[in-house]
Amino acid sequence: VVLPCSNLIVHNAFSPNGDNKNEYFKIDGLTDCSSDNTVEIYNRWGVKVFETDNYDSNGNVFKGYSDGRVTMYKDKMLPTGTYFYILNIKYMGAKPQTIKKSGYLYLSKD
Repeated sequence: VVLPCSNLIVHNAFSPNGDNKNEYFKIDGLTDCSSDNTVEIYNRWGVKVFETDNYDSNGNVFKGYSDGRVTMYKDKMLPTGTYFYILNIKYMGAKPQTIKKSGYLYLSKD
């Protein structure tokens, strides 16, 4: 499958520690490619900790806090560690298609 947008860059590490650098899970070029997208983030046990539509629009980003339904403390940041993402991008063109991209990301509180 050929992606209609070649400038998509997924940054797989971030550190939401308040220094205004790498404060959230960043995907460069996503909104340029398609605003019709979904992002899901899972912990190492496969529990969904974050899900959203139209990622990176109007501050709609993963900052290290869980919004999953099994979350006990929504105001407490997730622990440092490796998480996994699934990105679904819907392209509308001559031949509409949905591209799924997955990988890992590292959340560091330092």
